[in-house]
Amino acid sequence: MIINIGLRCPRCDSSNLARNGKKSNGPQNYLCNACKRQFIRDEECTYLGTLGCITGFIKAMLVRGCGVRDVAVMLWISAWKVLKTLTAAKYALKPKRRRYDCLEADEFWTHAGRKKNRKWLMAVA
Repeated sequence: MIINIGLRCPRCDSSNLARNGKKSNGPQNYLCNACKRQFIRDEECTYLGTLGCITGFIKAMLVRGCGVRDVAVMLWISAWKVLKTLTAAKYALKPKRRRYDCLEADEFWTHAGRKKNRKWLMAVA
């Protein structure tokens, strides 16, 4: 029984691919003829941060209130990958109503770097 796995380009989702040699650590390298991107299959990735589905997991966990380091530890990836995904995401928060009867604001201070660098933050709810 032969199982055929359809391989597609992670950037343009094209199936017009060609083999393009092997990486230095062994996996087969592929070249997309449509967008000229080189990639290896997800099954052959050694670092979990390079998987195609990992950005969706990162975004979902961040939206649900997990911290950056928590996401990195739970998904076995670097905190740098989580921060990079967070800064690349374009989420826009829209208020439920156009006008509110009352607005609550809270302020607090924190340290940025050294204790001498006190920064005031304001949270509006």
